[in-house]
Amino acid sequence: MPLTIPVELYEKLAEKLGKETALEVVKVFEETQKQLEDKVVEETKKRKIELRDELRKELATKEDILLTRQEIELVRQEIETVRQELKGEIETLRQEVKGEIKVLKMWIIVLGILMVALNQNSLELILRIIFGNIR
Repeated sequence: MPLTIPVELYEKLAEKLGKETALEVVKVFEETQKQLEDKVVEETKKRKIELRDELRKELATKEDILLTRQEIELVRQEIETVRQELKGEIETLRQEVKGEIKVLKMWIIVLGILMVALNQNSLELILRIIFGNIR
């Protein structure tokens, strides 16, 4: 938006300095104005760039949000993988414990039979333990 000098001011300059000098003063004035406008535009652009850079450092961009969502999805997938692995390991342990319990039951039965076979009085003791004091 160029700023022009009023006609009255030009006429007074022309009266005092002459038309050519007044014209030169007006041209200098217009050039100075143009330089100032260019400087303002340049500084405005520079400030915008600085502000944008500062905001990018402080605020999350769309790319940051997208990356964060991708990372969250990866973590969810890893958690699900670990969950499935743990389920498998727990099931394996259950089967092993069931097998060990079966073995222990068999040993208890075998030891009971051996105890009764080797000591007849132990049968009476076992019956008392199972059925209480019968006498």
